[in-house]
Amino acid sequence: MPIDDDAKPAEGAEEIQVGKRGKMSLVLAAVVALLLGAGGTYAALQFMGGDDGASESTEQSGGSEVGSRTVNSKMTTLGKFTVNLRDSAGGRVLQLEIQVESELTTAEKVEERMPQLRDSVILLASDYSYAELEGIDGKLRLRDEIQARVNAVLDPAQVNRVYFTAFVVQ
Repeated sequence: MPIDDDAKPAEGAEEIQVGKRGKMSLVLAAVVALLLGAGGTYAALQFMGGDDGASESTEQSGGSEVGSRTVNSKMTTLGKFTVNLRDSAGGRVLQLEIQVESELTTAEKVEERMPQLRDSVILLASDYSYAELEGIDGKLRLRDEIQARVNAVLDPAQVNRVYFTAFVVQ
């Protein structure tokens, strides 16, 4: 029996269109993936962000809590840095902004020795390659080495922590 394309389905029969079901499942899968991604991102930010209320109170008081006692500390900006990375492929640039946390007396020394500190950071960062900075381990290693160099310049004074407030590799 030949198939008639112009034939209408019999009464009570449903017309099935091929392709709509496939599109619908793709749209549904995309929505589910989007919701899972958003939920996962929110959970990760909550897990890594910690308690925002506690950090605001310590920033306003000018100190940070260590155990049950409060230590006066100050955040000092070392500034923005743009350095060429050591790569055989060439053309890679690292842009970062650094802040250091130290006691109030050390913060004064950080500001006095700013040119030496910036020079030390530039020389250290420009000796890294893109591959060395690609993962979290490379960034943590760079941060630890920056802290060691800053502390060497400030000796005997010491900074407590080094923070990257911006980090871009292009």
